Amino acid sequence: MIKKATRAARRRETGEETVSSGAAPAVRRGRAADRPPHEEPIVERHEAIWLDGRVPNGFWDQPRHRRLYLRWLGQRLGIHGRQDWYRITTDDFKQNAGGGLLHHWHDSAISAVEDTYQDYDWKEWLFKMAPRRFWQDRRNHRMFMQWFGERLGIREPSDWYHVTNRDFRDNGGGAFLLHYDSTVSAAIKSYLPDYDWKEWMFDKTPKGFWNHRKNRRRYMLWLGAELGFQSRDDWYALTTDDFKSNYGNQLLKRYGGSPVAALQDCFPRHTWYEWKFARVPAGFWTDVDNCKRYIRWLGKKLGIRSLRDWQKVRRRDLLANYGGGLLALYHSHWELLTRCVPGLEREVAQQDVTGSPQRREVGSD
Repeated sequence: MIKKATRAARRRETGEETVSSGAAPAVRRGRAADRPPHEEPIVERHEAIWLDGRVPNGFWDQPRHRRLYLRWLGQRLGIHGRQDWYRITTDDFKQNAGGGLLHHWHDSAISAVEDTYQDYDWKEWLFKMAPRRFWQDRRNHRMFMQWFGERLGIREPSDWYHVTNRDFRDNGGGAFLLHYDSTVSAAIKSYLPDYDWKEWMFDKTPKGFWNHRKNRRRYMLWLGAELGFQSRDDWYALTTDDFKSNYGNQLLKRYGGSPVAALQDCFPRHTWYEWKFARVPAGFWTDVDNCKRYIRWLGKKLGIRSLRDWQKVRRRDLLANYGGGLLALYHSHWELLTRCVPGLEREVAQQDVTGSPQRREVGSD
């Protein structure tokens, strides 16, 4: 023991302070970058008796000894302020002769720091890993969210719509968010359950959200209110841009980009006339049944009661009643009418034979 003490003294005199095998090199005294937090005195080598082997029985039971070690460990790790302790790990203790001491805190580096520096308001989520079972306590969820909101400068509930998964990860909330299946909206709704949240206004909607018709219908009713729609006919003015400008782009993709399909799905009890929209669904007019549907609707619209009445219909009548797109597929409106009105062509042929008044020439107004 005398020889060991002599060697230690010689090392201090020459400035060649080394440590026992397995420990990191000692920090030289006087280096500004290695000064401990809050100007705490530097721990001298002769005070760090844990570097010489097993400490005396009961040594770690003394709070001043535990604090002495933490001060020394902070010097070793280049910790300059309380915030730097957030990067501490259990390996830092084990690799610096503190494994035995760590048992005093049930092998928790976080508990060691919090117990040693009780004057600081520690945020457990800012450590590399929160304490075991920390997030199982819902009170900690609320505590984190309150701090998180203040940190992001959130003042109104609607400000939460701009929060993303990355914001959680960058602020120690990655593990916390796992309790909500990594869904931002679920975490926020749990924190503020009384607010009328619109899931589509978040950066991402919850997984499977659009699979439920009630959610799709909720969105459509909200969209109609946003656009100032007051009657069913107002919906005919709906466009793809209305979805894209109002958080509905993902929903619209579900319908192949068709607002008509979205309305038919969300309001199935209403009879929709596709031709009254700004654009009919792709391929709509190539289906003869759709053409016939339109002609039947046009007949009611124009008050047509007989085949003779159809002979009075002019091209301008179709153009004035949403039939322009359909007309583009035919050489004339008469070709369209004879194809879609049963018996019309035969009626005209009979009139030709009997000398009855004939229809006007193809293409006439």
